[in-house]
Amino acid sequence: MKLRRLAGPAGRAGWSLADQGLSSLSNLAVGVLVARSSSVADFGVYALAFGGYTIALNVSRAVATEPLGVRYSGQRTPQWHKAVRASTATAFLAGVAAMLVGLLIAAFPGIPSAGVLVAFAVTMPGLLLQDAWRFAFFVVGDGRRAFVNDLVWLVAMAVLFAGLYATGTASAFSLTLCWGLGAVVAAIAGRFQAGLLPRLQLVRDWLKEHRDLTPKYVGEMLAVSGTIQVYMLGITAVASIVAVSGIRGAQVLLGPVNVLNQGIRAIAVPEASRALKHSYRRLWRVGLVISGGVGAGALAWGAIFLLLPEAVGRELLGPAVWAEASAVMIPVILLQALGASNSGAFAILRALAAAGRGLRVRLISSVVLITAGITGAALGGPLGAAWGLASAAFCTLLLWWYEAHQALTTHRRTNSPTPG
Repeated sequence: MKLRRLAGPAGRAGWSLADQGLSSLSNLAVGVLVARSSSVADFGVYALAFGGYTIALNVSRAVATEPLGVRYSGQRTPQWHKAVRASTATAFLAGVAAMLVGLLIAAFPGIPSAGVLVAFAVTMPGLLLQDAWRFAFFVVGDGRRAFVNDLVWLVAMAVLFAGLYATGTASAFSLTLCWGLGAVVAAIAGRFQAGLLPRLQLVRDWLKEHRDLTPKYVGEMLAVSGTIQVYMLGITAVASIVAVSGIRGAQVLLGPVNVLNQGIRAIAVPEASRALKHSYRRLWRVGLVISGGVGAGALAWGAIFLLLPEAVGRELLGPAVWAEASAVMIPVILLQALGASNSGAFAILRALAAAGRGLRVRLISSVVLITAGITGAALGGPLGAAWGLASAAFCTLLLWWYEAHQALTTHRRTNSPTPG
């Protein structure tokens, strides 16, 4: 009986990890290839541009896919079909808005490596729509379709990359563009996998229906991704673009940590929502298992990576970027692992619809991370910045779990009758 109960969550987690592995592999591939084909300064610009993409992705998730996970987890129903049409259309429009912003920034005189910004911008609608299809599949426990969709992205990208190297036209711009075009192909495939078409006419009603959640989710997502951009820019101002290149280079090599973190997060909210329907105790236990598993996995990968020969790092990132990345590897491993370990608390807050608490955590965390990162850079250069960020990540992890406990206590007290 226990095995049957575990098979569902275990199977969904397996597909989620496999899917995120493909997604992260595409990000790792483009990051490594751009690093090898550009200078340290150019790679720093790419890192900042990738941060802009992350902001757009998180805003899209806040308005399009997070409400889908909170309120439509379960089975394929007519309500789910309509919600997916509205959610994917919302993600597409978010991509169009991000594209316009990106092109506007790239048009400013004196912007370095503007072509990379253009490559991100023109593919943004496809990037965000593809992510929305993936999430829609996970909401109903259909991780296999999400896996296939990311496989389409990876194959399309690989074919385009092969063409670039065959013709000798590989550059930071062309590699980034082909990475985004692979997502566009996958976004088109997602429409046929789901058998649904995004409906722009539903976007207004979707935003109105979830206006109690989305403003807080947007604030929360902007806080986390905007924080990364702010402290990266701050570190650049205090310790130079080389410091940013080192931190981003280490993060590229720690891609499997993101595989684990994002793979689990894709199913964390639906699983937590299911657990809440059973009992508060199960919800708390699910949260602890999620955080414990992700945190332990992140630390294990980091430990293994530290034992690899330095020649591997130099081969992947090139000697210049590797020299900077290797110097900050230990604190960046801790930063990634501690950040991943808030996944369970995050899922608990989402399942309880405690959007206000989540936003509060993000805002406080933003101040702590920015202050610690920039102060560390001022006192100790790139290494000081990395250790400052790792210390801040530990403090924010404690805050996440404090708020999750408070939210659970409040929900139990104010909702009657309640789960056991």
